[in-house]
Amino acid sequence: MADFVANAKTTLPGEDVIVRAIQFFTNERWRAQSQSSRVATFVGRPKIPVGLIFLTVFAFFMFVVPGILMYILVIRRVIRFQNIVVTTTPIAVGTDVIVTYPKLATKLVSRFVSALPPLVCAPALA
Repeated sequence: MADFVANAKTTLPGEDVIVRAIQFFTNERWRAQSQSSRVATFVGRPKIPVGLIFLTVFAFFMFVVPGILMYILVIRRVIRFQNIVVTTTPIAVGTDVIVTYPKLATKLVSRFVSALPPLVCAPALA
């Protein structure tokens, strides 16, 4: 599966972003795997979409073979461990935050990025 990338610029220092990331993702059932002052890696299993569960149960009721195929091809691929990586880079007025995440963690990462205070640029004087 391809990973997605989210970028944000914030007024917080990089260490504070890492601390907030650890608090946020561990509350959402992701385990901190490694941490430094600029990078934090989280490992976990995203929630399985309800539609996939219903489709698998339906396939089991129709016939055993489609249910087993759904389980092997879809559900088992989804429930394996996946990573979220939060990287910070200092810039002149704050921090650039880059989050690499799997597709099923899109809503979770967007909530984290929106929880960071945005970088507000002053208007240019003429």
